[in-house]
Amino acid sequence: MSCYSSKSDVCCPISCAGIKLFPTQLILIKRCTPIRHACDNVEFNIFQTTLSPTSTELPKGFITVMNNSTECFMTVNVTENGNLPVPYQNIPPGGSITIEVNDLVSVDIVCNDGNDMPVAGAFCEGTFEADLQYSITK
Repeated sequence: MSCYSSKSDVCCPISCAGIKLFPTQLILIKRCTPIRHACDNVEFNIFQTTLSPTSTELPKGFITVMNNSTECFMTVNVTENGNLPVPYQNIPPGGSITIEVNDLVSVDIVCNDGNDMPVAGAFCEGTFEADLQYSITK
C-alpha cells in the first residue's frame, strides 16, 4: 500500500507527503582570543564571518569583551547582517560587556582614552570570547 492510497493525508508520514527533508547539523563556535593592540583610536577587526555554501545562516549567540587595560577604554562595534555597526562604547579599564547577537557579520574594537583620543605608549589588553552557533545543510 503506497502513502497516496491512504484515505487520510493526515496519517501519511512527511516523507510520503512529497516534502523533502534536508538533514541539518548545528555548528558551535567557541572562541577565546586575547586582545593586545596599541591604544591609538584606530579600529581593528577581532572576528569576521561569511556565509558558506552549506549554510544560509550567520552565527547567533553571545560575545563577551573583557577590558584588562589600565589606561584604555574600548568601543566594541558589532555588525549584524543588513544593519549598520552598533557601537557599545566606553568599556572602562577592568570592565566587560556581554552582547547577544543574531546574524553576526563582524566585531571590531577601537581603543582610546574614552574621549576618542589615543593614549601614547599604552596598550589595549583584554579578551574576546564568542559562544555562537549556526546550522548547515548536509
